[in-house]
Amino acid sequence: MIGGIFTLRRVILNINMLFAFAAGALIGISFFDILPEAATLSTSTGIRLNIVLIVVVVAFLAFHTVDQCFLCLHASKEQPGHAPPIRGMVKASGLSIHSFLDGVAIGTAFYVGFELGLVVALAVVFHDFSDGLNTVTVMLRSGSSHRTAFEWLILDSVTPILGAAATLLAHIPLYAITLLLAFFAGEFLYLGATDLLPEAHRHENSIKLLFATILGVAMIFITTQIVHI
Repeated sequence: MIGGIFTLRRVILNINMLFAFAAGALIGISFFDILPEAATLSTSTGIRLNIVLIVVVVAFLAFHTVDQCFLCLHASKEQPGHAPPIRGMVKASGLSIHSFLDGVAIGTAFYVGFELGLVVALAVVFHDFSDGLNTVTVMLRSGSSHRTAFEWLILDSVTPILGAAATLLAHIPLYAITLLLAFFAGEFLYLGATDLLPEAHRHENSIKLLFATILGVAMIFITTQIVHI
């Protein structure tokens, strides 16, 4: 919500720094907490480690495939300098679905333990700030009013809560939690490495952006060490 409101009010931010930091946080949470936890659970559930890693790769490729299909589908329909309104709505819908899955990731992580849930929630907060910003941006670029963009921002802000609440409606078996954690590790790696990081470097390359990414990784590393003490 805050990311989108900043865009609506045209608050001047170094968005590239935020994207770089969020990318580091998502990559850090994947390697320092989610994947180790999934590997640990795999031993108690009897799921082979290579199956866990396959799920990570499948999730990564699935998000990549969806994004590429979306780009191919709409590239020929968009006129230079003008984005059709339907594209803005489709893109905003995709961001809301991502946010819903982020909520499911938080709920799944809390099934494992409070510490893991806390760290995953922290990483999702950084990522969803950029999601809110992007939701408003794509709607405004497609010609939507500020009111319509704000309505889509509300939807994007509510979906993580709905996703987390959905995990409370039914008991999740331990083997399913293991595979879900692996899936979300793949999602976070994709979002961090191929979505946020290229976006951060699209308009500039600097030591500051590199430092912001490293800082995001380091913050997650330090946080995971503290919560597991």
